[in-house]
Amino acid sequence: MVAALACGTLMAQQKSGSYKGAMGHAAPATDSPLAICYSNLVTDPCTGMKYDVNNGFLLIGPSNCGIPGSTQWLAAPFISSKTQPVTKVQLSVTNWGICTPTSNKFTVQIYDDANCNGLPGNPIGSAVVATSPAAPPALAQANFSAAGVSVTAGAKYWVVLTTSSATTQTGTTAVWWESNYSIEPYNLNDGGGWNPGFLGGPGGFLVQ
Repeated sequence: MVAALACGTLMAQQKSGSYKGAMGHAAPATDSPLAICYSNLVTDPCTGMKYDVNNGFLLIGPSNCGIPGSTQWLAAPFISSKTQPVTKVQLSVTNWGICTPTSNKFTVQIYDDANCNGLPGNPIGSAVVATSPAAPPALAQANFSAAGVSVTAGAKYWVVLTTSSATTQTGTTAVWWESNYSIEPYNLNDGGGWNPGFLGGPGGFLVQ
């Protein structure tokens, strides 16, 4: 697994195929489909995984153990399919396996899309703290039941992941693994056949 700089964004890549390291505990499948207002966590029948561990974007605090001194926060958009309060967000975030981080917490908040400029707008309600599990295929759980966040069907929002100055977050060294949709194979018509192309697409998440 190596760190790469792509379009100014730190990415964590695993070139050797499906994840071969220690496996965490998968979240129980207890979600009611009627309560989910967005999800790209769809199980791939070939891997049995809800997200793709071939690549992802780094979520790190300044005291991270992989690239000390660097900080990177992440955001991904979604369009809500329902009007309802947000009770939880599940995220394909786990520790980056190249080292042992000194912290594993991170901050999750929902933003609106008021500016319509491809960037998060204004925060809605309160931020919550989630814990990065040790390894795939686990999911990080962000409990929004008391955060005072509501979404409207057809409106665009952002899930924003940051690290704070708290000691429980400054050393966080995690990866937001991409959704299973984030691949677009290419063929150069040179006899080499098809090659897997990883898009650097959105991390996997579910908003309920």
